[in-house]
Amino acid sequence: MTYTPRPIDLSDVELEKDLNELREAIAENAHEIWASKRIAEGWSFGPCRDDKKKETPDLVEYSRLSEGEKEYDRQMAMETLKLIKKLGFDLIKREETPLYKSLLARIRNANQTLYCPHCPKDVKTPIYYKQKFCDKCGHLIEIDWSLYKQ
Repeated sequence: MTYTPRPIDLSDVELEKDLNELREAIAENAHEIWASKRIAEGWSFGPCRDDKKKETPDLVEYSRLSEGEKEYDRQMAMETLKLIKKLGFDLIKREETPLYKSLLARIRNANQTLYCPHCPKDVKTPIYYKQKFCDKCGHLIEIDWSLYKQ
């Protein structure tokens, strides 16, 4: 029996740029759920994945994951947000809860690279603390830098 995945085509869905922080929060939480389940199944940290020993190098805090692993989690989060929109739901932030604020602070202060939200998805142009315009596309970078530590 051959399985042929048929994901819903989401290529026509555009998301607002202010959802990047929500995407990052979902990606981090998805990793936390995955890690909790792995630990409950007896997995532990190891230098390389070993299914027999139940070891994986990805059993670390989200901020310490490789960019490739983070990108996988981010992509899953973004595809989920797109599916929500395509199904006819709206995402509305009603208030900035204490959990939201603490999660954003953790995300914003993690040792991660921020990328220009205006550049094409296949072009990862890093942006730096207090940068005003993207070096690649020239767009204005609208980030509240007061929320980031330097």
